[in-house]
Amino acid sequence: EKLYAGIEIVGVRNGFFTETDEPEILREIQAASPDILFAALGVPKQEKWLAAHLHELSVPVSMGVGGTLGVMKRAPRWMQKAKLEWLFRGALQPKRAGRLMALPRFVCKVMAYKKSRQRNGARL
Repeated sequence: EKLYAGIEIVGVRNGFFTETDEPEILREIQAASPDILFAALGVPKQEKWLAAHLHELSVPVSMGVGGTLGVMKRAPRWMQKAKLEWLFRGALQPKRAGRLMALPRFVCKVMAYKKSRQRNGARL
């Protein structure tokens, strides 16, 4: 809140809970009525939890951000500037390589789509 004028954090909670805690958590989220909900439970738990409770949450935007808030070592500055931090993380955690390779495939598909739309004269 100090860094971003006008932002209002309406709630926080640790991710250590059981199924019996979920009704209380859902009530807290509903009462706080956030515009954005970040879940940092780790992949794929956070996505599964959000999907299971999406209809109860009534939050316009919800996102799993597990890896974002962790304590992973950051990539060297040049890799951060080149938007290659995902590659660095893949080198540190080889188990994630398959999942991380989805990023460049996605970028290539988007670029190919844009190129085909431009060839056909469509506006992007």
